[in-house]
Order: sequence, then C-alpha cells, then structure tokens
Amino acid sequence: MAGGPNAAVVPCDVCLFDEGLVTRAQREREGVESDDYECARGHRFGVEYRRGPASEPLWPPGPEVEAEAARVRGEKR
Repeated sequence: MAGGPNAAVVPCDVCLFDEGLVTRAQREREGVESDDYECARGHRFGVEYRRGPASEPLWPPGPEVEAEAARVRGEKR
C-alpha cells in the first residue's frame, strides 16, 4: 500500500543525488509506510510514503527532476 500503483517505478535517488543521472528504479517490495526499489544500475534504496500513496505517476519524471539532475551534474564539475 505504501506508494501505491503510481509509485511502482520511480527515479533512482542514488543516481539522481550522487551522480546527476535520471535512472528508472522498479519497486522490489511494497511496505506499509515505505517501499524498497532497485534501479537498472543496481542501486537499492527505500522511499517513505508517510503522507500516503503517490497521487500521480512518479515515472516518467517531471521537469523538476531533470533540473535537479542538471544541478547535481553542474556541482560535480
């Protein structure tokens, strides 16, 4: 129930915030308050949904995610 059907696929937090990449991550386990994901590059991470399930699809990501990836890439230079 945690993220619901709109959170079955999300951007990988590790790729996004560590490398500035937008990578697809598939839900591996759906919990009560959090879900576990694994991305195509092998990163594993969890997302908490304490406020309830996602109200809209989290993949494909919106422009704000792409902007965050560009910001991270800019900091890495």
